Amino acid sequence: MKKIYSVIDVGTNNVLLLIASKTDGNLEILRQASYTSALGKNMRDNLLSFDAIERTRKILDKVISDSRKFTDNIIVIGTSCSREAENIHLLSDWLREKHKLKFNIISGEREAYLNGLANFYEFPFLKKIMLFDVGGGSTEFTFIAEKQILENISLEIGIRRFHDKFSNDFDKIAKETKKILSETRFPEFEEISLIGIGGTVTSLATIKNGLRKYDGTIVHKSVLTKEEIDAFLQKFRYSTDSQISELMPFEPLRADIIICGTIIVKEIIDYFSADKIFVSDRGLQFGVLKLEETELREML
Repeated sequence: MKKIYSVIDVGTNNVLLLIASKTDGNLEILRQASYTSALGKNMRDNLLSFDAIERTRKILDKVISDSRKFTDNIIVIGTSCSREAENIHLLSDWLREKHKLKFNIISGEREAYLNGLANFYEFPFLKKIMLFDVGGGSTEFTFIAEKQILENISLEIGIRRFHDKFSNDFDKIAKETKKILSETRFPEFEEISLIGIGGTVTSLATIKNGLRKYDGTIVHKSVLTKEEIDAFLQKFRYSTDSQISELMPFEPLRADIIICGTIIVKEIIDYFSADKIFVSDRGLQFGVLKLEETELREML
């Protein structure tokens, strides 16, 4: 039986829209889009700013309106920023009252698990996998081996979080990332393959391929080497925001945080002693659509 769902991921920096039809577990993407909301920008004392809430509401108005052209099965999910914000009710109450939608705020471990579901069958040629999803407020790690999701870890390593805290002090961003990684107990990772999810790695892959418009069919399952990421970081450090925006016309508003994200990705690669990463554009939204229908109904 064919059913159409819209899954809206309200992240710390972006609102992601995925509209897809689901038939016997198989997905067909009908619409996919990303909008920069910067919900977590200038978040102080665990309180979202009024401007950030207003930006996010306007984007949600648009993506919900677009979604209703396809379906009434709309699932809205909140992640790191929504977990921490003490005034997140200003968004969740608004969603319920204006759009009659439930705001599903999930834990970091649940987020990592959904990333695992999304990518479980995407890379059958890799035996042991560590997925990492660098987000605005947190980074999720999912360890997959022997066709099982074995461990889910969420760390307070986030692009918007670090950008707000350290601004453009690149050394402090690198040092803090190293510190958190070194204090974390990861599973044994000999001969493990890294797969990166999230806006930073997909943006780098898009730039690498010289695309003026994002194309998931090219980005998904592509490869970024350690040398390429190091080269991107050097180039970004000596470029202005406008010059970086020109490199990424597909999402120019990410220009102010792409350096921070690239530093985090570099530190993760160095920590796991990897020489390359595979890129996935299958985030938690795809994982949501892998859930059983009973679980999906509970989220509507």
